Amino acid sequence: MKSTRTSIFILVPLVLFLLPLAIYVADTTNSTDQIARNVAIAELPVGGLARSDATLVLEAYQSELRQSPGTFTALDQSFELNPLSIGLTAAIDSALDEALQVGRSGNMVANFASWLRSFGSVEDVPLTISFSDDAIDTRLTEWEKVAITNPAFEGSVTLIDGVVVPEYPQTGDSIEKAVSAATIKSTMSTLNKATMPLTISTSEPTLTDDDIDAAVAEMEQMIDSEITLTSNEVGVRVSFTPHDLEAAVRADLSPSGDAMIVSFDEHGVLHVIDPLRSKLEREPVDATFDVELSTNEISMIPGRDGTLIDMESLLPEMKRAALGDGTGIFPLVVGAEPKFTTADATAALPDMEFLGGFTTEHPAGQDRVTNIQTMARAVDGAIVLPGHEWSINEQVGIRTEAKGYVAAPAIINGEPYCCDHPANIGGGVSQFGTTLYNAIFFSCLEDVEHQPHSLRFSRYPSGREATLGFPSPDVRLKNNTEFPVVIKTQYRSTSISVKMFGNNGGKKCTDVTYEPEAVVEAEEELVADPEGKLLPGQKVKDRNGINGYLQRVDRVVTYPDGRQETDLKLVWRYRPLTTRYFVNACEVSGEPINCPVKIPSVIGQTWEQALATLSNSGMLAAKQIEAVDDPAKDNVVLSQTPGRGEWLKPGTTVTVTVGSFSEG
Repeated sequence: MKSTRTSIFILVPLVLFLLPLAIYVADTTNSTDQIARNVAIAELPVGGLARSDATLVLEAYQSELRQSPGTFTALDQSFELNPLSIGLTAAIDSALDEALQVGRSGNMVANFASWLRSFGSVEDVPLTISFSDDAIDTRLTEWEKVAITNPAFEGSVTLIDGVVVPEYPQTGDSIEKAVSAATIKSTMSTLNKATMPLTISTSEPTLTDDDIDAAVAEMEQMIDSEITLTSNEVGVRVSFTPHDLEAAVRADLSPSGDAMIVSFDEHGVLHVIDPLRSKLEREPVDATFDVELSTNEISMIPGRDGTLIDMESLLPEMKRAALGDGTGIFPLVVGAEPKFTTADATAALPDMEFLGGFTTEHPAGQDRVTNIQTMARAVDGAIVLPGHEWSINEQVGIRTEAKGYVAAPAIINGEPYCCDHPANIGGGVSQFGTTLYNAIFFSCLEDVEHQPHSLRFSRYPSGREATLGFPSPDVRLKNNTEFPVVIKTQYRSTSISVKMFGNNGGKKCTDVTYEPEAVVEAEEELVADPEGKLLPGQKVKDRNGINGYLQRVDRVVTYPDGRQETDLKLVWRYRPLTTRYFVNACEVSGEPINCPVKIPSVIGQTWEQALATLSNSGMLAAKQIEAVDDPAKDNVVLSQTPGRGEWLKPGTTVTVTVGSFSEG
């Protein structure tokens, strides 16, 4: 009997221990893709959510931060700061990675203990908010110019009508940029913002009056007499008169701020020698490749060396001559090689092959097709050297009518728009951006920059597409191979193709496109009929809606030895677009307008019936008596104004003529 009781006493604690352990195992096994129940991110409740749902929570919070301006003061000036202008970005992915590891990153015992604590405590994961330091510095510089009336001044040396004029240093105020930048970052990282003062400090100049006087003396000597530079290679003498030198000389504060540097300005010097450049220079020409696209056969077109002005040496040589005996050497780089030489191309050619490509289709004859084909011509034949980056916008530049681009529909502020906005010039080229991006994707080249559309368009691969704008969004790649990459384009009336040629070491890239997640159905939107012709109850569709959802795409790289790895994990959320209908203005949600009412006929009704009918329609009634000789028409409505079927605003008075019979 004693041994039985002992067994029971041993069994009870064991059961008490194993029961929560069993619950823990079941709980964690069924929620491997969910954040632990007691986890918050930046105090936002995300516990128990799947990553996709938690992403929506954090994206909404980031959106709120981006729409929450801050106010800062400097002395008696106040400045409002837009979060987007300083590049506010939340590190959503890294915060989610950390949140998903809570309770899972230790050993079994540690994880079990963390699970037990999850029922009574909250673990908050920080959400890192980052900003553009350059953008903040730019804003502080702009504000300083407005707020500071007595800025510190390091002095200057200028040339006015041939006379060198000094301005001497002086003490003044300035915004303390490092401290103020920290104030901006901490303030803009919160939703509940107070107006924050920026730190103002007194600044002493680094330069002295003697430094300015020395710069004056040097500038006067540099423009005092004519100088002559000679090139023996091409037999050219170039003379600069005192007037030429005056137009080119300048004095600037050194980057460290501790000296006044007098020099000749490149722009001013080039203005003088520009008429001679055709005699002095011959631009080097890059070697290139020609591709027979029907067979993917590649051939080489040789480049050539050139002769260039050595601007890096010219400006100091002019200063040396001006401060010396007035003579010097005109520096040229003879035999200047192109960036991509014939020898480079010859060495690469035997190993060059087709890497990958992509084709998208479109209807023929649209204005957007003109833009797609114009961009394709501008990109065709571009070469990206090993280790270098390349972008569409740097290659093509801003889209203008002078370059052959035309107005066409574009996505502006998240909605399709056409066609009086500047962004409509070149509209539709995102199809070229998408085609090029997919060629990059399937060629296993490095994806440096791309941005999918905010809306999902069926003509593009879901999650694997790119929009374009200028200067952004852009499509940018890096040549992560040891060989040059050649970009070739080809178009027909109904399609655009991009092919990549080079050598990526035999890698092949494929995609894994997952099913859409967190689908948001398109809602209905009612807007006022712009022509004002629709009556209440009438509805005309203006556009079809588009569902929003989260799309994931992986890029799988297969190596020549059969090894595989996923090197890109693309995640993009498409916004929904409403299905929009035109309706009468009174039916637009929130419009304080009473809908007009179609007037019923009350003719033949008694006066009491007519009054009730019009009252139920929201109308008022005015009675008008007319004598009748038929007793059957006594107290009966004979006519009404306005008549049946007209549309009137509620409260309008309808005049009703009622018969009156008298035997006398």
